[in-house]
Amino acid sequence: MPSSASRVLFLGLDGGTMSVLSPWFERGLLPNLASLWSRSAFGTLRSSEPMVTPVAWTSFLTGCTPPVHGIHEFYYVDPADRSLRSNHAGRVRVPTLWQILSADGYDVVSLNLPMTYPPPNVRGLVVAGSDAPGLEWAFAQCPEFGAEIFANVPDYTHKIVWKGRPKTLEELRMRSARNRAVFRAQAEAAERADARCDWSALMVHFHNLDSLQHRLWPYLDVDETGIRVPGWNEEVESCMRVLDESVGRLLELASRHDAAIIAVSDHGFGPCKSLVNVNGLLRKAGLQRGLMYGTRFRYRAERLGDRLHRWMTRTAPGGPGRRLPRSIEGQVGCDWKRTLAFAPFGQLSGCIFLNPALTSSGAVAERVREEVIAICRDARDPESGDLLFRDVFDLRERYELDAAAEGLPDILALSADGYQAQAKWGITLRNELTRYDPNLPATHWMDGVIAIDAPDVRAGGHLHANLHDIAPTALAMLGLRIPESMEGRVLHEAFENPLPVRYGELPVIEPDPHFEELLAAGFGAECA
Repeated sequence: MPSSASRVLFLGLDGGTMSVLSPWFERGLLPNLASLWSRSAFGTLRSSEPMVTPVAWTSFLTGCTPPVHGIHEFYYVDPADRSLRSNHAGRVRVPTLWQILSADGYDVVSLNLPMTYPPPNVRGLVVAGSDAPGLEWAFAQCPEFGAEIFANVPDYTHKIVWKGRPKTLEELRMRSARNRAVFRAQAEAAERADARCDWSALMVHFHNLDSLQHRLWPYLDVDETGIRVPGWNEEVESCMRVLDESVGRLLELASRHDAAIIAVSDHGFGPCKSLVNVNGLLRKAGLQRGLMYGTRFRYRAERLGDRLHRWMTRTAPGGPGRRLPRSIEGQVGCDWKRTLAFAPFGQLSGCIFLNPALTSSGAVAERVREEVIAICRDARDPESGDLLFRDVFDLRERYELDAAAEGLPDILALSADGYQAQAKWGITLRNELTRYDPNLPATHWMDGVIAIDAPDVRAGGHLHANLHDIAPTALAMLGLRIPESMEGRVLHEAFENPLPVRYGELPVIEPDPHFEELLAAGFGAECA
């Protein structure tokens, strides 16, 4: 029988992919990660649907798929006023791994993980990720630890570094220096958290690996899109080396505690062949009508009003970072009297809603649904002929839920590997259905990575797992009960002998008395 682990260290390699790791292992540039993989059971880790940050990491943390945990995109539509609002941890419908461990009496440390704001009421230290309204708010669950980090680790941040592709080598050097400092700060924060907390699970999420690949993929030089430019490749390599160095510090920490290690990514990565204009597809099919030149005033006024409201909030005390609701009319410039379908948000999927004013008839709604699905299923790259979406479905039928009541799209069109569907599209480019963006040379692909180093592990590349398999596997490794509501399976094939498995009821999760205050700080009082 396998011996259970007493602790688990989670390495969150955001956007980690074997397309990068394998060649860099061979080049000897990532010795710590290469050593971890050599002694681990590893393989592919299938992402969520869609393969975007809030959905994927919520699936990791809950052991459930989107229709169960309730997070389907970055945003949702409030059914009360049909405004666009940001998703947050308060909308997760099932207990997380951190809450389950805490309810069983175990301490956790979670650093920089998305969808942990407002922070859960758990034992240990939870520092929120980039969805927190500000760095001080990221430490809202553990302000004393925050004070220590502010005083001693000034480079720690929960934000991403690579918001755009650097325009010059000088800018690249400045950004890469910042990225290296952030990676090192995350490792140091974990070491300081370890000194404060007798943890059973410790998670460090390296978010900037994702943004680095988005903007600088060609300089990784791992496929046919790779290029060599003096100075540029060296800067990218320096960031990857420091990521590996930081992982090495965490592996040493795990070794001191005899902790098992689970390295995971929320999705894979690869070249971005083209962006896809979702609203443009709907307009071309006659399901959406654009505004005439003389009627664009309202659309522009809505956008200006949204921006003014956000600016006023950001400049007010406690305002920076808050994510306020936005109007649908300010996101989609169309003639609402003649528009049947529209996509107000979506970065890697077509999140398509029907216009309730024109589709209140069941027959009309059904016809429009069928037409939208057919259009997206048939959409192809005009140059290669490749399908732009790998799956298109009606949420009502696939998930058996009331999409409108939950603020979800009627139709979800999931981007195929190599394509990035987008709702936001420049008005001067509105008639282009696809285009290559040099500022975004790479995008998310479905297959990420997983590596497990633990007692009785069966080393080798034989794993084929899903993100929601991680939570139940971690609980089994720790010898703890698995809530019956978890959909994921235990990855017995990672071990020489099957793990002992115990299922049980969901633990009682005590509400956080400060939850309403924290929610209002990040998303507005109307969300509390």
